[in-house]
Amino acid sequence: MADLLRQLLDSGKLSDETCHSILCGLSKHVDTFHLSKTEEEVDGWTSEEDEQLDEEYCRQFTESLGFDIDGNVRIPACGISPVFLGANENPRSEIALYGRLGVHCFNIDKERKLKYMRIPKYNIQFPKAMSFYITVDVKDLADNSAHTLQTLVIRSFSRNGEHLRVSTGICRIKPETPEGDICLVDEKAIDKFYRGVMPNFVSKQGAVTDKLRFYEVQEQDICANDWLRLYTEFALFSLWRYNEDGFESCLPVEIKKIIVETCETHREPRLKLKSSNAIFHINFSAKSCDYKSVVRRTTDGKPGHIVLEINTWKNDQPSST
Repeated sequence: MADLLRQLLDSGKLSDETCHSILCGLSKHVDTFHLSKTEEEVDGWTSEEDEQLDEEYCRQFTESLGFDIDGNVRIPACGISPVFLGANENPRSEIALYGRLGVHCFNIDKERKLKYMRIPKYNIQFPKAMSFYITVDVKDLADNSAHTLQTLVIRSFSRNGEHLRVSTGICRIKPETPEGDICLVDEKAIDKFYRGVMPNFVSKQGAVTDKLRFYEVQEQDICANDWLRLYTEFALFSLWRYNEDGFESCLPVEIKKIIVETCETHREPRLKLKSSNAIFHINFSAKSCDYKSVVRRTTDGKPGHIVLEINTWKNDQPSST
């Protein structure tokens, strides 16, 4: 059935919303008929046990903000389901991208240099969007110290004609005691210039006329900012988002050219890369194919919040949405 859904999504005959509704409906039926439990477990359940398990789930969710669900509780319909990875087990490529995005967002906010190491576990929730509560092992390159980072990444439906939209709600070092709450991105607080319909791709020739707003990224910039490769991999993933095997088969990406567009002013042109809100026009190749992509990065100014809206086309396709 998964293959059929992917074919329908890729052909445009099935929307993201309909696909998610189908998946949510299936999960509810599985829960209704106890298909995830053995017959003995179903017969042994009582309403008191159900209530106790639900209370424990709620306690774990409240105390950890959804990051630490131990897997022994009964997960309610549309609840958060934990996934634990072994020491030598890697997450799906999509999850790894989201984990790296969380590290990137934290580094921007705190001006740190944490390095993504691995993901030992993550939790998934499928309500109106796909929410991923990801735990990431990181290393601080300043002193080689190890830390645990927690990030909430949400993949939501298209709002502005973008192929892929992801945002972060939390990016933090795991606290020793429970603290804080979940605060999602405030769309109205984003600069108006970066809201609305996604912009078209801008070539180098188009950027030459306005050097105050555009900057062509240099090779040393790409070497010094590995998150530019992350953005490029997101650009490729936006085309293969329903076919992870296809995405992985196209890696690695080769960056050809990046032009940054921003209304923020800086002393030096290359500092445009650090703009809170910016649009990245990326030319890249993967598996002998050439692509162009528009990646719009925005924030509402609150710590732990970043939004990526992405459109990608093969070079022989028109860059309009």
